[in-house]
Amino acid sequence: MTNVDAPKNCVAFFCSNACPGDIILKAQDWANSRSPKSPAVISGFHTPVEQEVLRLLIRNSAPVVYVLARSIKGWRKPRDITDAMSRGSVVAVSPFEVKQTRTTAKTAVIRNDFIVSKADQVLIAHASNSGKTEALARSVIDQGKNLLTFPSVSNTHLIEMGAVNI
Repeated sequence: MTNVDAPKNCVAFFCSNACPGDIILKAQDWANSRSPKSPAVISGFHTPVEQEVLRLLIRNSAPVVYVLARSIKGWRKPRDITDAMSRGSVVAVSPFEVKQTRTTAKTAVIRNDFIVSKADQVLIAHASNSGKTEALARSVIDQGKNLLTFPSVSNTHLIEMGAVNI
Protein backbone atom coordinates (compact mmCIF):
# COMPACT_ATOMS: atom_id res chain seq x y z
CA MET A 1 0.00 0.00 0.00
CA THR A 2 1.23 3.54 -0.61
CA ASN A 3 0.87 6.88 1.09
CA VAL A 4 -2.23 7.81 -0.95
CA ASP A 5 -4.12 5.01 0.78
CA ALA A 6 -3.77 6.45 4.31
CA PRO A 7 -7.28 6.97 5.75
CA LYS A 8 -8.62 10.37 6.73
CA ASN A 9 -9.58 11.29 10.29
CA CYS A 10 -6.49 9.79 11.94
CA VAL A 11 -4.97 10.44 15.35
CA ALA A 12 -1.17 10.36 15.27
CA PHE A 13 0.55 8.77 18.25
CA PHE A 14 4.15 9.42 19.30
CA CYS A 15 6.20 8.84 22.44
CA SER A 16 9.88 9.32 23.26
CA ASN A 17 12.00 6.25 23.93
CA ALA A 18 12.32 7.24 27.59
CA CYS A 19 8.91 7.62 29.21
CA PRO A 20 7.83 8.01 32.85
CA GLY A 21 5.72 5.20 34.34
CA ASP A 22 2.63 7.35 34.96
CA ILE A 23 2.49 8.24 31.28
CA ILE A 24 2.98 4.62 30.20
CA LEU A 25 -0.11 3.70 32.22
CA LYS A 26 -2.10 6.57 30.66
CA ALA A 27 -1.01 5.49 27.17
CA GLN A 28 -2.13 1.93 27.91
CA ASP A 29 -5.49 3.16 29.21
CA TRP A 30 -5.91 5.34 26.12
CA ALA A 31 -5.12 2.42 23.79
CA ASN A 32 -7.49 0.16 25.70
CA SER A 33 -10.27 2.72 25.25
CA ARG A 34 -9.98 2.51 21.43
CA SER A 35 -12.48 0.35 19.58
CA PRO A 36 -13.18 -0.67 15.99
CA LYS A 37 -15.35 2.46 15.68
CA SER A 38 -12.62 4.85 16.89
CA PRO A 39 -10.70 7.02 14.43
CA ALA A 40 -7.59 5.26 13.13
CA VAL A 41 -4.34 5.63 15.05
CA ILE A 42 -1.45 6.41 12.73
CA SER A 43 2.14 5.90 13.87
CA GLY A 44 5.45 4.29 13.11
CA PHE A 45 5.06 2.28 16.33
CA HIS A 46 8.80 2.30 16.87
CA THR A 47 9.47 3.17 20.54
CA PRO A 48 8.62 0.76 23.38
CA VAL A 49 5.49 2.70 24.42
CA GLU A 50 4.35 2.99 20.79
CA GLN A 51 4.83 -0.78 20.39
CA GLU A 52 2.78 -1.46 23.54
CA VAL A 53 0.03 0.84 22.27
CA LEU A 54 0.07 -1.04 18.95
CA ARG A 55 -0.28 -4.37 20.75
CA LEU A 56 -3.32 -3.10 22.66
CA LEU A 57 -4.90 -1.51 19.58
CA ILE A 58 -4.56 -4.78 17.68
CA ARG A 59 -6.03 -6.71 20.60
CA ASN A 60 -9.04 -4.35 20.57
CA SER A 61 -9.36 -4.48 16.75
CA ALA A 62 -9.02 -0.69 16.70
CA PRO A 63 -8.13 0.76 13.29
CA VAL A 64 -4.40 1.29 12.82
CA VAL A 65 -2.31 2.87 10.09
CA TYR A 66 1.20 1.45 10.42
CA VAL A 67 3.69 3.73 8.66
CA LEU A 68 7.05 2.35 7.68
CA ALA A 69 10.28 4.37 7.55
CA ARG A 70 11.25 2.37 4.45
CA SER A 71 9.56 0.91 1.39
CA ILE A 72 6.86 -1.69 1.88
CA LYS A 73 8.42 -3.88 -0.80
CA GLY A 74 10.39 -6.63 0.91
CA TRP A 75 9.10 -5.70 4.37
CA ARG A 76 8.74 -8.76 6.57
CA LYS A 77 5.57 -8.25 8.53
CA PRO A 78 5.44 -9.48 12.11
CA ARG A 79 2.79 -12.16 12.60
CA ASP A 80 0.50 -9.97 14.72
CA ILE A 81 0.56 -7.30 11.99
CA THR A 82 -0.13 -9.89 9.29
CA ASP A 83 -3.08 -11.29 11.25
CA ALA A 84 -4.51 -7.81 11.95
CA MET A 85 -4.08 -6.84 8.29
CA SER A 86 -6.00 -9.95 7.22
CA ARG A 87 -8.82 -8.93 9.60
CA GLY A 88 -8.79 -5.43 8.14
CA SER A 89 -7.90 -3.52 11.30
CA VAL A 90 -4.34 -2.62 10.24
CA VAL A 91 -3.27 -0.89 7.06
CA ALA A 92 0.43 -0.53 6.29
CA VAL A 93 1.62 2.47 4.25
CA SER A 94 4.92 4.00 3.29
CA PRO A 95 5.93 7.38 1.89
CA PHE A 96 9.02 5.78 0.32
CA GLU A 97 9.82 4.41 -3.09
CA VAL A 98 10.82 0.79 -3.68
CA LYS A 99 14.55 1.58 -3.60
CA GLN A 100 14.41 2.70 0.09
CA THR A 101 14.92 -0.73 1.65
CA ARG A 102 16.43 0.35 4.98
CA THR A 103 15.16 2.39 7.90
CA THR A 104 17.51 5.21 8.89
CA ALA A 105 17.33 8.20 11.24
CA LYS A 106 16.62 10.37 8.18
CA THR A 107 13.79 8.15 6.91
CA ALA A 108 12.30 8.06 10.42
CA VAL A 109 12.08 11.88 10.39
CA ILE A 110 10.45 11.79 6.95
CA ARG A 111 8.03 9.09 8.16
CA ASN A 112 7.09 11.15 11.22
CA ASP A 113 6.48 14.26 9.10
CA PHE A 114 4.30 12.14 6.81
CA ILE A 115 2.33 10.85 9.81
CA VAL A 116 1.71 14.39 11.05
CA SER A 117 0.58 15.44 7.56
CA LYS A 118 -2.08 12.70 7.55
CA ALA A 119 -3.35 13.28 11.10
CA ASP A 120 -6.17 15.51 12.26
CA GLN A 121 -4.79 15.44 15.80
CA VAL A 122 -1.36 14.55 17.15
CA LEU A 123 -1.07 12.85 20.54
CA ILE A 124 2.42 12.94 22.00
CA ALA A 125 2.31 10.79 25.11
CA HIS A 126 5.68 12.13 26.22
CA ALA A 127 8.58 14.04 24.69
CA SER A 128 11.94 14.07 26.40
CA ASN A 129 13.29 17.58 26.94
CA SER A 130 15.32 18.76 23.92
CA GLY A 131 14.75 15.45 22.13
CA LYS A 132 13.54 14.60 18.63
CA THR A 133 9.97 14.07 19.80
CA GLU A 134 9.96 17.52 21.42
CA ALA A 135 11.18 18.99 18.12
CA LEU A 136 8.33 17.15 16.40
CA ALA A 137 5.89 18.65 18.93
CA ARG A 138 7.15 22.15 18.08
CA SER A 139 6.64 21.38 14.40
CA VAL A 140 3.07 20.26 15.06
CA ILE A 141 2.34 23.51 16.89
CA ASP A 142 4.02 25.56 14.13
CA GLN A 143 1.75 23.86 11.57
CA GLY A 144 -1.32 24.86 13.58
CA LYS A 145 -2.32 21.26 14.25
CA ASN A 146 -3.98 20.10 17.46
CA LEU A 147 -1.30 18.78 19.81
CA LEU A 148 -2.54 16.56 22.64
CA THR A 149 -0.72 15.00 25.56
CA PHE A 150 -1.41 13.19 28.81
CA PRO A 151 -1.59 15.14 32.07
CA SER A 152 1.67 14.67 33.96
CA VAL A 153 4.25 16.86 35.60
CA SER A 154 6.66 15.28 33.10
CA ASN A 155 4.71 16.89 30.25
CA THR A 156 4.71 20.45 31.59
CA HIS A 157 7.01 21.57 28.76
CA LEU A 158 4.52 20.25 26.18
CA ILE A 159 1.66 22.12 27.84
CA GLU A 160 3.76 25.29 27.92
CA MET A 161 4.37 25.05 24.17
CA GLY A 162 0.64 24.66 23.48
CA ALA A 163 -0.35 21.02 23.93
CA VAL A 164 -3.74 20.23 25.45
CA ASN A 165 -4.22 17.52 28.08
CA ILE A 166 -6.64 14.76 27.16
